[in-house]
Amino acid sequence: MKDLGDSLLESRYQKGSLDRFTDRLCADSLAEPLGKVDRKFVHSMLKGISLSRSLNLTEIARGLEENISLHATHKRLSRNLYDEALVENISARLLRLGSERVGPNTRLIVHVSELHKKFARKIEFLPTAEENSEASFKVCEIIASEPESKTYFPLLTHVWSHEVPGFISDAEEVFNSVRKVLNATANQGIVFVDNRTVTQATCDMIFADRTINYMVLVEDRSMPVLVRNDCFSLEQMLDRVETRYGKILYKLVPVGILGAAQTDLDLFVHAGCSGVKIPSSGRPVNFIALRTKSSILEEHATPFLTTQTDLRSRKALMGLVDSFLSMGDILSMHCALRDSFNPENFRVLSYKRLQLLMTLLEAVIGYEVSVAGDEMLMDQVFAQSPHDGQLQRTYLLPENDALALPR
Repeated sequence: MKDLGDSLLESRYQKGSLDRFTDRLCADSLAEPLGKVDRKFVHSMLKGISLSRSLNLTEIARGLEENISLHATHKRLSRNLYDEALVENISARLLRLGSERVGPNTRLIVHVSELHKKFARKIEFLPTAEENSEASFKVCEIIASEPESKTYFPLLTHVWSHEVPGFISDAEEVFNSVRKVLNATANQGIVFVDNRTVTQATCDMIFADRTINYMVLVEDRSMPVLVRNDCFSLEQMLDRVETRYGKILYKLVPVGILGAAQTDLDLFVHAGCSGVKIPSSGRPVNFIALRTKSSILEEHATPFLTTQTDLRSRKALMGLVDSFLSMGDILSMHCALRDSFNPENFRVLSYKRLQLLMTLLEAVIGYEVSVAGDEMLMDQVFAQSPHDGQLQRTYLLPENDALALPR
C-alpha cells in the first residue's frame, strides 16, 4: 500500500486538503448543524488522528502541538468526546457523503472484526470473563467500491458488544447496519458479504429481505432453494448446474500454505448459473456454481446466491465473479490502512467515547483514501495474468522456466 505517513500528511497541501475535507464534513446541509465548539473539536480530532496515526488521546493531543499544556489539550478532547448526539451526527454526515456516490452496481462490502483489549476490566460494556484475557468489542464496517475500482470509500462503522443495552444478537447488529446504509442510498448498491467474518445468520436475514440486492458466497450448503416446485439443497444444486463459462486466473498464495515461499497458483475457473427461489422470501434469484481447479489441487465447487438477474452472457457472469474475488483485495487494503492507526490502543473507558473515536477514525480513513485515489497500491490475490516477482509457481513461464516449479 502506498505510504500515507507523516511526511505526506504534514505537507502544506495535505493540511489544506484535510481542512477542506473537514469543512465539507461539517457543512450544515449534511445533518443537524454543528455548533462552533463541535466544529473545532472535529477539526482537532481529524488532524490529531491523521498526524499521530493513533486513537490514543494523549498521542492525538501531542500530535496537535497546541500552544497550551498537553494535559489541557487532552482534557478538552476527552470532555468533547463524551457526546452521544455527536456520534450520531458525524456518522450520519459520513454516510450522507458516501451514499451520494453509490450507484446501482456499487459494491457495498460488509466486514466484521473485533477490537481487543487484553486484560481490560473497567471499560464500559466490554465483556469480561475470568478465563478471557482478550475481551473484545465487535465492529461492523461497510465500505463501498465500484466493480472494477482499485479504491473505495467508507460508509459506516458500528461498534457493539453483548453487554450493550438492547443487544439481541451479532447477526441483528450487522443486519441493522446494512439496512441503515441501504436506507441512506435509497436501496442503491449491491451487498457483498465478507463470508470469512459475517455469519450465516446474518446472510439468512439478508436472504429473507425482498428489497436487498446482494452477491453472497453461501457457507451453509444444506440451505434449501426452490426450482419450480421442487426443493434442493445448495449442495445438490452444485451438481445440477452446468458451468459453461471458464477462464484461467492466477492466485497469490501466502507463505506456508503451499510451501515455504509465496506461490503463484494457476487456477481454471468456470461458472454457471440457474434461477431459483428463496423459500424465506419467495424471491427469484440466481444460483451460481463456481468451480476451481489447478494443476496441483483437486476441483472445488462453491455456491453463490445473487439477485443480479441478467447473467446470460460470459461477460456478465464472469464479471460478477471477478467483482466478488477482488473484494478481498479491497478489504485487505482497507484493513491495512485502518490498522496503521493501531485502533486497539484506545484508552477511553466509556462506550460513547469509543463509538465517537471509531467514527472519527472512519472519517480520517475516508479523507486519506480520497487523497490517495487510485494511487493506493493493492496486492491482487486473483489476477488475469501471472504475478510478477520471485515466486514459486505451479506452472511454467516460457520466458523463464527457472522460476517455475515442476508440475
